[in-house]
Amino acid sequence: VGLGDRHLENVLLDTSNGDAIQIDFGCLFDKGLTLPQPEVVPFRLTQNIIDAFGFAGVDGVYRNSFETTLAILRKHAGSVLSVMEGFVHDPLVDWAKNEPRRSSSGDKEASNAQARDWLATIEGRIKGTLLGVNCEPTMPLSVHGQAQRLIQEAANADRLAQMYIWWQSWY
Repeated sequence: VGLGDRHLENVLLDTSNGDAIQIDFGCLFDKGLTLPQPEVVPFRLTQNIIDAFGFAGVDGVYRNSFETTLAILRKHAGSVLSVMEGFVHDPLVDWAKNEPRRSSSGDKEASNAQARDWLATIEGRIKGTLLGVNCEPTMPLSVHGQAQRLIQEAANADRLAQMYIWWQSWY
């Protein structure tokens, strides 16, 4: 869904139960693509992470969890999108700066075109019709096919090597 800047300093671990808690949501809606050194993978799936999955690598519990999560997202896409719809009516500060001012009689439906674009992008990603960081249009993929494409893109060594050096994406 375009959440970037995911690295170990933006994940906290609850020591009482081992839950991972995501923090720092400043790179929402593919903002990572606009950085001086853009994030060119949908998520970082480095060789060290794959090694930590054990002998099955990405083809064991990880893929099963990935596909289950995608299936649930697709099943409840309406709920996810209705939460995201709030950004159309209450835009991010960065988006509001770029929007032209409208009069009090302005058309509310036409407001915040950038938020509407991102909403359509998120919907395409959930449905499997937009793939990867560049949102390449495709025929709708099955959950398995979409998971396969995202995993391949995320683990691509050439793309990981282009990442910001201090994120140490080669680990």
